[in-house]
Amino acid sequence: MDSLPKQEYRIRDLPTKSVTLFPTRAQIVREIKDVTLRPGPNEITVVGLTPTTDEHSIKVEGTGSAIITDITVELLPNRDIFEDIYPDSDSDKEDSDQDDDDAEEKANAALEEVKDKIQELKDEQNRAEEGVASAASRLKFLDAYGNSLDKKRGVDIEVSVETYRKEREKVFGDHMSGSVRVRELAKKILDLGKEQQRLEKLAFKEQCKAAKAKARVERAKAKLREKESRRELERLNEKNRIRKERENFWPRCCYTVRITLEAANFTPSSSRRSSIASVSDVKVMTEKDTAHDDGSAYTCDLSLSYVTSAAFWSPSYDLALSTTASTAMLCFDAQLTNMTSETWSNSKVTLSTSQTTFAGLQDAIPTLAPWRVKLGGRWNGGPQNDLITSNEERKEQGAWQATQVVSNAQKPRAQLFGLSNQLPQPGSALSLQDYQMQLMLLEQQNKKRLMMAKEPMQQQMQQQQIQQQMSAPQRRDELQMYQSNAAPLPAQNAFNNMATTSYGAPGAGLFGTSDMSQQPNVESRKAAFGASAANMSSFPNKALKSRKASQPFPGAPQYTTEGGGAEDSSDGGDTILEPQPSLAFQESSFEETGLTATYDLPNLKTLKPSTTASKQRVARLAFSSVQFSHTVIAKYRPAAYLKAKLRNASKLTLLRGPTGLTLDGTFLGRSTLPRCSAGDTFSLSLGVDPAIKVAYPKPDVKRSTTGVFTKGDNSVYTRTVTLVNTRAAAGKPVTLAVLDQVPVSEDEKLRVDVQVPRGVSGGNVVATGMPGKEGKEGEGWGKATAAMKKGGEVCWDVVLNAGKSVRLTLEYDVSFPTGERVVQC
Repeated sequence: MDSLPKQEYRIRDLPTKSVTLFPTRAQIVREIKDVTLRPGPNEITVVGLTPTTDEHSIKVEGTGSAIITDITVELLPNRDIFEDIYPDSDSDKEDSDQDDDDAEEKANAALEEVKDKIQELKDEQNRAEEGVASAASRLKFLDAYGNSLDKKRGVDIEVSVETYRKEREKVFGDHMSGSVRVRELAKKILDLGKEQQRLEKLAFKEQCKAAKAKARVERAKAKLREKESRRELERLNEKNRIRKERENFWPRCCYTVRITLEAANFTPSSSRRSSIASVSDVKVMTEKDTAHDDGSAYTCDLSLSYVTSAAFWSPSYDLALSTTASTAMLCFDAQLTNMTSETWSNSKVTLSTSQTTFAGLQDAIPTLAPWRVKLGGRWNGGPQNDLITSNEERKEQGAWQATQVVSNAQKPRAQLFGLSNQLPQPGSALSLQDYQMQLMLLEQQNKKRLMMAKEPMQQQMQQQQIQQQMSAPQRRDELQMYQSNAAPLPAQNAFNNMATTSYGAPGAGLFGTSDMSQQPNVESRKAAFGASAANMSSFPNKALKSRKASQPFPGAPQYTTEGGGAEDSSDGGDTILEPQPSLAFQESSFEETGLTATYDLPNLKTLKPSTTASKQRVARLAFSSVQFSHTVIAKYRPAAYLKAKLRNASKLTLLRGPTGLTLDGTFLGRSTLPRCSAGDTFSLSLGVDPAIKVAYPKPDVKRSTTGVFTKGDNSVYTRTVTLVNTRAAAGKPVTLAVLDQVPVSEDEKLRVDVQVPRGVSGGNVVATGMPGKEGKEGEGWGKATAAMKKGGEVCWDVVLNAGKSVRLTLEYDVSFPTGERVVQC
């Protein structure tokens, strides 16, 4: 075994053939091409698999002249060094701060010339002064010589005097010429000095200008250096962010797969050893393999597939509704998340919905046990829960709900990812980040479980509604007992709280919360953040025309509903400018096999580890004949709630997921799109419609006493609902369902009779409604019908035209014996 040929491959160096993303996990297939094998046993080692891999899902297949005899999977510490894989490329540019200080400008040429002339004159002046001084010295010498003649003997005075005269005259001439020259030179020097001062003033001004210009240049350079320093700081911050993100996905330990291959000529399968971990089927040799029949070497291709729980996909939608055309456009996107330590480069990505259909494979089908009851003695007034639910039912429901919130056991990410010298401490930033990542994974995994757990809750609510339709005395007694003593199951209470926290309170509107006291003013929001009402009203029509004039996604498949044909965009009088071509999104191909739907994303994708999901367009669905309706329950809230009903006529199954809602070009907010199969319908609540005004004043009460021998109190209650459609007169009529109720008597001595609308008590549908305004303004308001339902509920179906109002009246009288009082059950 010491001479066993071994080869090692790193997972990051292997090409990724395909990535199949599920809602809670992903399956990856990598290829090892042209593996050279020596005759006999060979060992192939693949290191670096992400620690989030399910080791039991690792599978190896291949083609070539070899047999897979053994597969071993181990979780080992990461042998790679972070700095070697991600070197700190410190190519930080030194700030080449070369202050291009311009050399001092040369002095003014004229000033230099004047200075040279002054220096020459001064030199000449010195020579002239030297001549004058020489003449003065000679004159002194002659005077001294004349004084010495009287002491000498035999001197010719006349000759001596004549010589003295001539020499003195000569010296005097030299002295005078020198003095004149000195005066001339001094005058010239004075004139040139003035010229020098003038030129120096001009040079000083030029220097001031140059200094100011230099200061401006220095300020510009300082700003440039400051900008460069900010850019450098941003670059360093981005560099640190990338490093921290890489550290978050750096595995502390990795899975290592060791594959033992037997390379030999093909023999009958009965003579081969069977594999320990898995047995590979015998493959037919290819031409490439037959080239190595000389016994020197063999080649094969291997395929490694595994499943990880740290990669998944989730649906995301954007729904644009148009009330004017009764159409909608739904953009179906997929958010791809890769939180493993691997990068899947240039791979074919497929989305699958199989795990949204199959779950709880370990759960066995329960067996319905007999529900046997008996009398347990005298009733003490407590709740009779055994007549509502059985012990087995409560036990099974608790166990089922417990399995929905329990996720797959997995180590914390802080123990799987990060540098070895950064072990997380309790309460540290790494542990907090790990907790946030775990929450993200748990949220994706629990979405499916929450949706599946809603089904038994709905069945339980239906059972409660059936129980509420029992006889009046029995229902009253059991309701009183339930309200006083009954308590919900702990598991059910916890689950309900979780569902509310995850998806929000049911019925919450998109214009604000369902509580009118906390609902923001829609008009003030439009005035503060949006365009004017005129611009907003004209924008949807223009946007719709542009959408009709061009196909937003050329070449992509378009799914249409309810007839699906393109509408005629000609308005007769409007001229539509040719719109600019819009950017196109690549859409995926759809295939449904049995209970599983798959979406093949176009082109090859690269999925890098990141906490941020990437978005990929799956499909665009066009809806026509969208039904918009309003629901008014003025007794509780004087508001009209808008609801849109859409039919999915495409072949796609819409999964439950978040959606952005845009109504007539105005973004409303985020909501949740319910699961909708092909051919089914779904409804979305759009919040309160501010264009429908609802008035619900206090009821009018008229009381009287009737009877001669047996007196009774009789009260007539009149309630009025006034609806006003404030939209423009050219708008479409709106459909409203107005709900109100009358009290239901549980006592034969208490009678409640509905007077208006007349004839509605017998379950008939009657026409009703009065104009909300007097005269011609109230004409042509629309139509309304009323019907009486179970539980004292009165329902009006109203079609209200634009700019009109209607008044709906509900009148009922209540009679009961005098002296009695009426209380609610």
